[in-house]
Amino acid sequence: MIATSPIERLANCLNGNFEDNPDWLELISVATDEFVTTALYRSLITSGTADRAEPEARTYLAELERANTIRNRQLWELTCAAVADANAAGITPTLIKGSSEMALLAEPSNYSRLLIDIDLLVSPAEIPAVQAAFEQDGFEVIEDSEYGHSPGSYWRPGAVATIDLHNSLPQSIAVLLTEEDLGTRLIDRERDGIRFLVPDDSLRFLINIAHDMIHHSTLASGSTSVRYLLSLIELIEDPRSEIDWGWLHSKRQNWRFRLAFDLQVAMLEHLFALKVPVAEPPSPVVQLLHWRRRLKFRNPRLGRVEWMIVRYGLRTSQFIGSHTKLRTHDAGPSS
Repeated sequence: MIATSPIERLANCLNGNFEDNPDWLELISVATDEFVTTALYRSLITSGTADRAEPEARTYLAELERANTIRNRQLWELTCAAVADANAAGITPTLIKGSSEMALLAEPSNYSRLLIDIDLLVSPAEIPAVQAAFEQDGFEVIEDSEYGHSPGSYWRPGAVATIDLHNSLPQSIAVLLTEEDLGTRLIDRERDGIRFLVPDDSLRFLINIAHDMIHHSTLASGSTSVRYLLSLIELIEDPRSEIDWGWLHSKRQNWRFRLAFDLQVAMLEHLFALKVPVAEPPSPVVQLLHWRRRLKFRNPRLGRVEWMIVRYGLRTSQFIGSHTKLRTHDAGPSS
């Protein structure tokens, strides 16, 4: 890949291809924005070129790696405390997103991503008991942190992150899943004195794509999140993974997920030369949207202007649509 943008140059380094004199300020800046500085440092070490790296940059990345390891150890202790609270109330919560990936590692502190919070999922009926257990253990709900599928985020003094409590998956993910999926693709785990559920490899793959591309509007904005791509790569390349590609392809019946899945597959190949089993060649729409993503990270200023225009258009269409429905409702049935 010819690296013509900061993200592409970062991807080259994450692939282990470090130039003789890379722009370390740019690399570290982009890696920080993407929450992948630890991955950059580990790639530098395994590439065998660390001795040729700028000493100050190498020392800085090593310090970030050390700090992230300490923080991850504290994050796992926080996760264990929250899950233990739920277990004490007779509830087995589900760890989702980054917390599920961390929980599956032999040593959670070795997790390469920087986690912002811990995502914990229980059923709506279990929420009151979990909230009571949290409050008894010193957790307090953060003001104005409630939203559609979450009664709030919880924190207690000294904690390195919050516990984001969910009563359901986001609608953008839930719409893709059946009761059978939820019954067969959640795995019961026990470790460090706690019991929890985690999505299997295929469901974690689906959640990763749907959360990044649909829930976070990356599909609409045309942006690219390297950290989500790295998680997909780890899943694909792990020899223990058992990804059900047929099941994932069946979820492409949903047009949003089809675009999201196909675009991530295209970006994995472009940035990391990683080929993924596909159900069909990319459609002209996917090719156009993939070109748009590359254009945007090669021309960030143009990309920001384009997204402002697109977002304004989307909001305007929603406003007009809602007012049209309101006028139709007020007019009543036609005679």
